[in-house]
Amino acid sequence: MKVDELKYEILAQHHILRALLVNLGDVARKVAEGDASCEMVLRQGAHQLSTELLRHMADEERILEELARAGHAPSAEHLADLHHNHAHQRQMLASFDTRVDSVQSTRRLGEFIEAMTQAVTLDMEHEEAALFGMRPFMLTPVRSQVSLVS
Repeated sequence: MKVDELKYEILAQHHILRALLVNLGDVARKVAEGDASCEMVLRQGAHQLSTELLRHMADEERILEELARAGHAPSAEHLADLHHNHAHQRQMLASFDTRVDSVQSTRRLGEFIEAMTQAVTLDMEHEEAALFGMRPFMLTPVRSQVSLVS
């Protein structure tokens, strides 16, 4: 694959993840405001987000390593930072999944997942800036394109 195609693949995944984050954030907000009828969808969507983020991190590492072999990746220091951040994020996602299953208060669950969606969105913005020197949100998420539950 060409360098631009590999970079586009990462950005395309971010676009899909953003749509999932927007949709999940909307459901989380409803639950946080007291709509308990969406609790199960929220829990399932949170687990789906976790799975998709883990898949994305693995893809991203594969893509960046391919870029590095081709001599087009960010510096070795940046790649080491990325691997370090991904290791930390994997630990956080394991904790996130456990907490999603254990939070009993519906409102607290909504608040927790809404905060997570905001944090992940911010992480993607920083990652895009670091990897590609670009402004965040070059690809604007579209609501309702990604289903929360498969």
